[in-house]
Amino acid sequence: MENLFASLDRNGLEISPSTLYALACIMENVPFINGSPHNTFVPGLIDLAIKRNSLIGGDDFKSRQTKMKSVLVDFLVRAGIKL
Repeated sequence: MENLFASLDRNGLEISPSTLYALACIMENVPFINGSPHNTFVPGLIDLAIKRNSLIGGDDFKSRQTKMKSVLVDFLVRAGIKL
């Protein structure tokens, strides 16, 4: 946690925007669901969420969307449906 806050204090570029948003949610005790492809849940952030008993979760939404599209395209092609 100390490294996370130290990086925040010096406006470190290594902190992704999604990590900043997650940090704000944790500090305000607001649940955070991650939909970003960035490395949002860095160790200090996870430790802080545990310490503050804050709900965080989720993963890159787009990767799931991409998988769904791939499955649908495959289904449509096999079914002989052309768009």
